[in-house]
This record gives sequence, structure tokens and C-alpha cells, in this order.
Amino acid sequence: MDKNINVAIIGAGLGGLALAQGLKKNNISFQVFERDLAVDSRTQGYRIRIDETGQKALYRCLPKELYSLFLDSCAVPAIGVRTLNSQLENLVDKWVDSWSDGQEKVPDLRANRLTLREILLSDIDEQVNFSKEFVNYEELPDGKVRVYFKDRTFYQADLVVAADGFSSKLCAIRFPTHQIVDTGHINIYGKTFYSDRVKKQVAKELQTGTSVIFEQEIALVIDAMQFKENTANLQLSAKDDYIYWAFIGNPNCFGLNQKDNLILSPESISQYIKNLTHFWAPSLKKLFEFADPKTLTITPVRTSFPNETWTGNSITALGDAIHTMSPASGLGANSALYDAAILAENLSEEINLKDAIADYESKMIEHSRNAIHASNQGGQKLYASQSDETLSGG
Repeated sequence: MDKNINVAIIGAGLGGLALAQGLKKNNISFQVFERDLAVDSRTQGYRIRIDETGQKALYRCLPKELYSLFLDSCAVPAIGVRTLNSQLENLVDKWVDSWSDGQEKVPDLRANRLTLREILLSDIDEQVNFSKEFVNYEELPDGKVRVYFKDRTFYQADLVVAADGFSSKLCAIRFPTHQIVDTGHINIYGKTFYSDRVKKQVAKELQTGTSVIFEQEIALVIDAMQFKENTANLQLSAKDDYIYWAFIGNPNCFGLNQKDNLILSPESISQYIKNLTHFWAPSLKKLFEFADPKTLTITPVRTSFPNETWTGNSITALGDAIHTMSPASGLGANSALYDAAILAENLSEEINLKDAIADYESKMIEHSRNAIHASNQGGQKLYASQSDETLSGG
């Protein structure tokens, strides 16, 4: 392919930035357009698990020095995953196949989301444009695409990639039959910074490694994010050690209804957590009691399948913009990174643009459908009721 093409990436999330790095690595021109005002406009997300697929994708997209920086920036690795109930008693019959505890497969790496985004932004500052909200596009007679923004500016490219998340405006126009389904479950997460009282009162087993708490129709994932002492030398923003935790499951368990408005104050979220955990082990409840209120977040769990019937052109998509999935198995971000690596490499091959996009979309669809299936199965094992497990053959 003639590398003298120009790619417009809509969205500066992990997938969009990984694609940008992959294009830079292959000397392909690009510009990234992000609606947020700045890189730190949104701070939610915190811990993200990068599995073997995600690690390979980052290796393929990043220059050697940035990939090494990514490895050094991750939390101190811990082998094994504890499975417990809400009284902190060990369970031996709970597991999700897509997890890697590092004993048989390549261990998942635990990255701080904002730090990873900071790494992915390295050396491409001039190509990333903030305060650029996409509104529409126009396909031109010469095959190029003109993208329009809310500030009345536009940009012209040979290829436009939707990387703007599950609420993608570009995908809504380009793929009008694409549907996002609300699963009826919710995700509540936050983080608790280490302090003297946390170290004394939160259960010791929760202060290292990964733990998963199982209860009827609810699961709680806890990751102790402790970073290497020399991370100050990595030329990245400083970050304190913290314990990340995330509930996923039936909103009724918290005293919420599926149709309730999920725009809630930190105080309300905290109260709903208390509703659920009233009879839980005291040293587990302290984890939420000492949480930083500013980090408390509640979101619906959504999923979608990419449409297999579209005709390829100069507009495509990656990540949640085209295949949203439950966070139950931690496959969403890793699938976006996979998409980015495949698309960047296809665009560098000696084939025409149309064939490169068609091949990418074929691989993306196959991989994402498998990931969504695994994610849904993981959700069943994590927080299904006993009756659901019986119905699903569990």
C-alpha cells in the first residue's frame, strides 16, 4: 500500500492511541481528534488488566522504549487469584476461564489506566487534538472522507476510524443497525488509598494481589495496585498505591431497580454499597468505608455485537465503538488493543486500502465475537444466580 495515506482517528482512548502509535511506527500519517478538553478531563477507570492478547498488541504498536516503560509502570505482579465469599472464606469452585493467574498462562499485567494513556500519548502530542467533538462526515467523490466538528472545523482523510467508545456518534451514522444492549446489570467501582488505618483495619489478604468475592448475583473484584519504588524515575506522573475494587451484578442486590437513574452522588453510591454489604465481614467492609469518595462510579453493563453485513469503505471502527462488552472478563480494552495492532499492520502492508480495511474488519469481527461470547460466559460465572447457572448448564 502507498504509505502516503492520511488516517483520522476519532477518539483518544486506549484503542485510538494504540492505533496512532502503530501508525507512527509504520510511518503512516494520522491525526487524533478527541472531544474532551484535555487528557485528564476524565479520571474514571483506574486499574486495567492487560492480558496476553493486549500485551502482544502493545508490543506490536509501541516502539521498544515505550513498551519497556509500560512494563515498568505496571503494578508489582502477584501470582494467583484468591476466590472468597463475603465472610472472606476460601472458595474452590469458582473461576472464570478468561482469567490468567500466571500459573499456567502468561500472567495478566495490572496497569493504571491514566498512566497507560500517558504512555500512549508519548511523542504524538502534535497529532492529538483535544476539544474536537465529531458531528458528521461527508464521503467525497475522490474516495476521501471529510470529517466535521462541533467547532465548525473539518479535516479530510483517506481513512476515518471510529475509536470514540460505546456512544460513538460516528458509528451511529456509519452503522445505523448497530445496537447496544443494556444487560440489566451494573458496575460500581472505586479505589481506596493505602493509609495507616487501611493497613490496620482492612483484611490483610485483600492488601496484596487479586481477590474475587462471590455472592448471589454479585461479584466483587479487588486488585491491590502497588507500584515499583523507582517509578518516579520513569518520567511519568506520580501515582500512589491503592486498592482498586469493582462490584458487578444485579442492581436489586444494592436496593436499586434496573430502570433507576444511575447518575448518583458519591454519598448515594456509598449508601447503596452499605445496603449490599451490611452483613459482610467487617474487615472487608472497611475497604469501602475508607474509599476515596471522588472515585466512586456507577455504570450500566452494556454489550453489542459488530454487524457482519456492512460493505467496507473508508470508514471503519475499533474497540467499544463497534463491540462493547461486559467488564466481567476484562476483555474489552484488550480487544481494542488487538484491533489497533491489526489495523496498523494491515495499513502498512503492500495491499490497497480497501482490501486492507476488509481484511481488518473480518479479523476484528471474528475476534470480538469470540471475546464477547467469553465475556458473557464470564459474567454468568461471576454473578449469575443459582437458577441462571442451572439454565446455562453451570
